[in-house]
Amino acid sequence: MIGLESRAGRLAVALLLALAFLPASTSAQAPSAAELARGKYVFGATGGCGCHTVPKQPVNAGGRRYDGPFGTVYSSNITPDRETGIGGWTDEQIITATRLGRRPNGERLIPVHPYTVFNGMAADDLKALVAFLRSVPAVKRANQPKKIAVPMFESVFLPAWLAAFAPKESPPTSVPTSGTARGEYLVRAVAHCGECHTPRTMTMATDNSRFLAGNPKGPEDSEVPNITPDKATGLTWSEEEIADYLETGNKPDGDVAGGLMGEVIDGTLAGYKDLTKADRLAIARYLKTIPAVQNKIGK
Repeated sequence: MIGLESRAGRLAVALLLALAFLPASTSAQAPSAAELARGKYVFGATGGCGCHTVPKQPVNAGGRRYDGPFGTVYSSNITPDRETGIGGWTDEQIITATRLGRRPNGERLIPVHPYTVFNGMAADDLKALVAFLRSVPAVKRANQPKKIAVPMFESVFLPAWLAAFAPKESPPTSVPTSGTARGEYLVRAVAHCGECHTPRTMTMATDNSRFLAGNPKGPEDSEVPNITPDKATGLTWSEEEIADYLETGNKPDGDVAGGLMGEVIDGTLAGYKDLTKADRLAIARYLKTIPAVQNKIGK
């Protein structure tokens, strides 16, 4: 009996030691197929996180360049590579970076990444998005350092700008599932349409008194149209036409979406084209409810 007890004890100790040295990830429950599918859908509703992908290069591997009055930044590698991507981050750290613009080391992200509006994303959608991001192939690509041209920009001016001028979206307690509430959630938080379609003030903050009224000098110096329901200068398409455009990129006049809009419709691993018709119609119906703003963009 003593020999058997001793042997059992040694086996128990060996088992405990083996469990102690297993990777932490094995103790976490793997996401379900449904959660991964939901995460991919949310990823597509953001436009496929296209800012993190250089066209025709690995998805989410970063390196896309953005120039601003403060200097130049490059999008980060958000693949699950542990050395150069976000593979070593916890789920909560990824969500904190997405919503609040903070890296695990406390460094503040430049708001080229639209965390001020992504803060309006619901917790369940973010959780699913993180699960999907972890399922994308890892790519080992070092992040390019930013080149800030304004002295004390990150230590003084950026915190002051965020406090005084940055928009503030509030996450809902639950994800809206239908109607204009669903459309508003997708437009304002997930698809972050205002980042391109809302004109900016002298401070470079979005002028939300003219929400979605167009931008004569948007990202990459492109003209971004007025999509308020103003009859003279805005979006006068029917709800069906708006929904079809978000799926196909085809405009009612026969033209097609180009530039960044074409990119977000196609997406990377998913894009606006992958939204359900119900969601595309919810977006269209919400756009019909926002205040019309007269603001002519282009000729």
